[in-house]
Amino acid sequence: MVIPIMQNKTQTIKPYIKALLAILCCTLPIVASASGESQRERFQSIMDSLESQTQTTVAERVLKIADMRLGTPYVAGTLEKEPESLVINIVETDCILFVESCLAMAMTMNRDYDDFKSNIQKLRYRGGVVDGYASRIHYTSEWIKQAEARKVVREISKEIGGSPLDQTFSFMSTHTKSYKQLANNPAEVKKIADVEKSLNTNDYYFIPKNQIPAVASKIRSGDIICFVGSTKGLDIAHVAIALWKDGQLTFMHASMKYMKAVIEPQSIASYCNSMKSNRGIRVVRIL
Repeated sequence: MVIPIMQNKTQTIKPYIKALLAILCCTLPIVASASGESQRERFQSIMDSLESQTQTTVAERVLKIADMRLGTPYVAGTLEKEPESLVINIVETDCILFVESCLAMAMTMNRDYDDFKSNIQKLRYRGGVVDGYASRIHYTSEWIKQAEARKVVREISKEIGGSPLDQTFSFMSTHTKSYKQLANNPAEVKKIADVEKSLNTNDYYFIPKNQIPAVASKIRSGDIICFVGSTKGLDIAHVAIALWKDGQLTFMHASMKYMKAVIEPQSIASYCNSMKSNRGIRVVRIL
């Protein structure tokens, strides 16, 4: 749906695998929490808390929902079900599913669970149609592009002072053995390669990590923060929701380090600078 999802290789942890551990492994989706709470029950509980929030913006509702979901267990690979089908899991999460599901819930103000599922599908699948593994959006850049076309979000990286990003896409089609759905499946690989070719025709901008303090004031709570990685052929290594807290620009995210959804104790700038593999950020505003 955004960041490419790979099959876990336990023998050797390569740098690109470290960058993508947030969405590795091939477990089947889990449909209830340890307490027995179902997806529908969790959705309804959140929607009930939002009942008085109808006059707020989508971004404000995203922040409210994300705050209510702090502590949600971090679990990777919950989308990897065969044959490909729409998987809903809001009682567990990884980084991109945390952002995506908070946004989809914020868009579903009629509190209807089936409409929520429809919103997830329209964000996660190309054209909103589930048609095999390659129909799921695996690169964050395409996720942004489709959401922009639907007028759900707008990337603001360039307008707030971003620099051109030398970005190419090739990882999935050149590492097919890392994806169980692509291994020995040339037809699906061809579809992924065609997507990569299309994405390579676009221009991209980002905020280099040493420039984040200079543009921080232009970033709002509720903006989607996409951390740009350095793995060749990939675009985004992590996704989060911006949050101004106590005068510091930080973020809410599903953290592999803490194994749950948390408010990051570091600022966005400090977080980026703490990792060599992080080049900077792209910023996406919810409309």
